[in-house]
Parts: sequence; structure tokens; C-alpha cells
Amino acid sequence: MLVLVLVGPLASWGAEPAEDEVRQALAKAGTAADWGGAGAVVVWDRRDVTVEESGLARTEHRTLVKVLSASGARQLSVTLLPYDPLSADVTVVRCRVYRADGSLRDVSPEQVQDNPDPQSLIFWNSREKLVPVGRLQVGDGVELVTRRVGFTYALLAGGEDESRFIPPMRGHFYDIVPFWSEWPVVEQSYRVRIDPAKHLQYQFFHGAAEVSDRLEGGSRVVTVTMRGFRPLEPEKGMVALSDVAPKLLLTTAADWQAKAIWFHDVQERYGSFTVTPEIKAVADHITAGLATDEEKAAALTHWVAENIRYVGLHMGEGEGYTLHRASTTLRDRGGVCKDKAGMLVALLRAAGLEAYAGMTMAGERIEDIPADQFNHCITVWRKADRSTVLLDPTWVPGVRELWSSREQQQQVLKGLPEGADLATTPVSPPEAHPLHVRIVSRLAADGTLEGTLSVTADGQSDAALRRLYRRALRSSWGAVDDAFLTALEVGAEVTTIQRSDPDDLSVPFRFEAAFRIPGYARRLTDGSLVLVPLVARHPVGVALHAEELSLDLAKEERRHPVRIGCSKLVRLSEQLTLPPGTTVRGVPEGVSLAGSGALEARCRVEGGVLVVEETLSLAQRVFSPAEWPSLRGALKAFRELAEHPITVEPGRGKRGGAE
Repeated sequence: MLVLVLVGPLASWGAEPAEDEVRQALAKAGTAADWGGAGAVVVWDRRDVTVEESGLARTEHRTLVKVLSASGARQLSVTLLPYDPLSADVTVVRCRVYRADGSLRDVSPEQVQDNPDPQSLIFWNSREKLVPVGRLQVGDGVELVTRRVGFTYALLAGGEDESRFIPPMRGHFYDIVPFWSEWPVVEQSYRVRIDPAKHLQYQFFHGAAEVSDRLEGGSRVVTVTMRGFRPLEPEKGMVALSDVAPKLLLTTAADWQAKAIWFHDVQERYGSFTVTPEIKAVADHITAGLATDEEKAAALTHWVAENIRYVGLHMGEGEGYTLHRASTTLRDRGGVCKDKAGMLVALLRAAGLEAYAGMTMAGERIEDIPADQFNHCITVWRKADRSTVLLDPTWVPGVRELWSSREQQQQVLKGLPEGADLATTPVSPPEAHPLHVRIVSRLAADGTLEGTLSVTADGQSDAALRRLYRRALRSSWGAVDDAFLTALEVGAEVTTIQRSDPDDLSVPFRFEAAFRIPGYARRLTDGSLVLVPLVARHPVGVALHAEELSLDLAKEERRHPVRIGCSKLVRLSEQLTLPPGTTVRGVPEGVSLAGSGALEARCRVEGGVLVVEETLSLAQRVFSPAEWPSLRGALKAFRELAEHPITVEPGRGKRGGAE
């Protein structure tokens, strides 16, 4: 982070911009040619925040955006301002259009619509203000002034009127301010006025900003300004934009320990994990006959995962960081992540185990500053030896794990009574997520391929296979079986021999089928057969839309980290019996690549049998730009083998082999 501490005040703050000032700023903002063909440019984005003693924040937000193209005009014709009535209120003070022809047009605040926010799975009564800006032309400027009271995330409602906008950590303040946009930004500024006794700490990430931090009239005033932002070029498969784009984080929380203790105390005071007779009876039933704590924790985790439906309904008190009482979740058999986590905490306690709730940020990195960077709730089991185990009933339906390895390299805050520091979950080794595809086949002289396909897996690779079935009707499971081959070869004839029960998590998933593919190899006029070994084409990966086949490899270098679903180990093997007396030409050379992406591949002919063996290892979930060449190289070589044809030539009086 680069900062410049300013000595003088910013003249633009606190003053209503005159029309001449606005028009001059619009004129200086340039055209689409100046901004790489962008549809619009943000001339300024200014937020002025005042924090009260209670922690309640009042924000005046001024934006001025210039239309640069017809597409930008369409996008700016309507502005949406989302908010949650439990935690914030938004008022449109002014919306004014500065026409390129010199005229003005005001949109009356009375025209602003207050609509329910489109929702799915989580129905927490969030809303959005719709500002009907109307038809615009290239060169027009749209000025919008709003006032917001409250905070960003939907937390616990605290009472009537504006008291409900006070953050749950009463007296504390935090904010997370994106300093990025889909459009170029000439100037973005954020100013906060706060009592010096609140010990505000802040940090600017992923860019350079000008910072002014001074005392004015008994208040501490911090102003952060960034100029000349250009949108980041997106890269396919990259991490979340917030992990790489400029942003400002502010908080008055002393440290993560204090945040963890507060989170713990909120739940205990509210009684989120109170064990009722009904909860005790459920725990006793689930753990009956289980001898070890590990067995009990596993059984309870999977019971919550499979029996508490993921759905969020507005229940008033208890939203946000306060977990609903477990008795309510048990009654409703439904809830969001915090309800599932809280249900598991109560069941673990009912079974005599020590458990608490924790917080994380699924899909994004938590920076090391104790602002409220959380969107997901988990369970923390503390074992008799005082070590802790993370459990996540939200992410493990149909998964043999208790903590989803799709959450590796992710920050976690454990809500322990003594507090905890921010931790990062470790990398899960690829060997914990194996996918083994084995084919034993025979090639006929007419090009027909017959044989058996066996698939075994564990960890997240196991879960990916089960997901194909669990998302389909049982009556369609036969089609899922067939797809392990028909997704690649539509003419394949498949007969299922064995399939694990997709709902039985006690054993790794296993599938076996017999198949026949007429005309698999292309027959040439001289009787030769041209084909790519079936296993090298990774038919199961095609059915799974696996990342080893789908991750974009176009860029040799990347600016941003790349993210896949999970570390994994893919083993492919085939023993292909060749027609008698044939010779194989074009056998690919062996491959041996090490690193964050690793590949070992061998193809050889032994006694009339073509043997193919490939092992691909993807070391982790998130790869840095420095690790990209290794990952890309392994995947590129893996895919090249999937397209490398061999030729099986008819015998010429000698035993089959390779040339």
C-alpha cells in the first residue's frame, strides 16, 4: 500500500458543487477514446461519513457519472440502491441530469421506487431503491446524491426507529469500501469523521491512495482519495475481485481476539445453543452405539447437513451475526449457514462435546484487519486435548468430509470464549481427493471398442460424482451412469455392473460398467485404425465438466491468482488389447512435470496390449501468478495427450508391437 499524507484540506469537501464546477468536471472527463472505449466514466465518487457515539454511521454519497456511449446510456438509465431495512435506510436527495446541450433535468425524489429485492433461498426482506434516471445521450452527466444511515451487512435488529441501525458491537464502527468500478474513475474519495477516543484503524489494499488523517474541531477526520482508476482486466478463473482490486477497510475493533469474544458472547447471551429435551433426544438417537467422539461428531455433522434444508426466512430478532436458537431450527428443519452451524453446536453439546460457532468469508480473502469481512458461519469442535476441528454442515451435504476442502486457504475466526486470532485453513493434499478411472478394453479389427470402465474416488472428487446423481431424479440415475461414456461418445452402449449408493457416505463412491463403442477407431483404406486411447480422453472428466479439461489456459502469464474448486489427484489407466499381429505407431512420449501442477504419463505396448498410465496432481485450490506456469504446463500436456492419436496397423507377418 502506498500512501501520501496530505497537509491541506480537500477543497471539494463540505461544499455543494456549483453548476459551472460540475460542467467543467464533465468536460475534463474526456470521451470514450480517452478511456479505452468505456461506456461511462465516474467523474467523482465522494462519501462523507459521520460516526456517532453509538457507532451509528450517517453517510452522504455524491456521484457524478458521464455517459460515453449508447451502452453506457442504457446502463445509467436506471440506478438501483440495495439496502436491508433491518440495518440501513437510504434516501435519494437529488438526481440531476446535466445534458450535453447545456440544459438540466431533475428527477424528483418522489419518482424513486422502493421495491422488494429479487431473492432466492434467503428471504430476509431486503429491498432496493430504484431511481428512474430516464433516457440519456452521449455526453450527458448524471449526478446522484443519497443519504444512508446504518451499516452494510444485515445484522441483528436492535429496537425501534434509528436504534436498529446501530451496529451490534455497540459503540464500534467499521466499513468496507470498494475503490473499484466497472467504469474508469477520475476521483474517488472517502471521508470519515469520528471521535478520536474510538481508536479508528484503517488500511488501503491493492493500490495507491492519498491519505489525510488529522484532528478537526474535536473530531478525528480521515480522508482517503484515489485518482485515475481504470477497471481491472478480468481473467477467467481468477479469484474474487475484492482479493485484487483497490479497497479501504476501517474498524474500531481492537483486534481479532476482541471480535471473536464478542461473537461468542452474543450467542451465549441470546441462548442460541440452548439444549432442549427435543435436541437432547435427537442427539442421543443419532449417536446411539457410537463409541468415539470422532464418530459422534461425524454423525451429527452429516445429520445436520442432510436434514436441515438450506433456506432463509425473515424472523425478526436473530438475523445477521446472532444465530437463531437451535430449537427454532430443529422445529423448522430449515435455515441458512448460521442456523445449520448453530444446530450442530447444540447437538454436539447435547452429546457431551465442546462446540462453538465461527465465521469465515466463503469465496473471498479476509484481510488482516478486524473489520466485519464475513459471509458464512461454521462450527468449531474443541476436542479433549484442546485442539479444534472445523465442521461445516452447510457445505458437506453429499460430501464424505466434515469440513469442505473447497474452503481450503480460507480465513476463519473461531468464536471461542477466550477469543482467537484470525487463522487460515491449510491446503488439503491432492491425495485426499483422488479420482481413479481404469479401463480394460479390446479393439476389434473393424474399430469397435469393448471393455469395462471402473471409477473410484474420495474427498471432493467423490462428492463431484455423487452430485451428478443427487441433483437428478432416481429414475434418471441410469442416464447419469451412461453419461460417464456418452458425454464423450454418444454412440456408446453402456451396461451398469455396479454403482455405490450416492446417499451412502460411509464408503467411497465406486462405479463399474461394461461398454461397447462401435466405430470408435477410424478405419483407413489400408485397414489401419486411428484412435486416441479412451482413458486419455478422460470421459469421466467430460461428464463432470472437470477443471482439468475446462480451465482456460490461453494466457501464458497471469496478473491475478487463479482459483479452482479443490486440490485433486487424477489417475487414468487403460489396458487396451490390440487386434492380433498389429503394430502401433505414434505412441506419445512420456511426460514428467513437477510443481504446483504435476503430471506423470507413460504409454507403451507390452505383448499386444497398449498400456496407458497418467497421474495428474493439482496441489491446491488457489495458485499465485508465479505458480501459474507450472499449473498451466501440466494441464496443457494433459490435454494434448487427450488429442494425441495413435495408428494401429494390420500385421505384416510379425508379432504386434510399437514402432
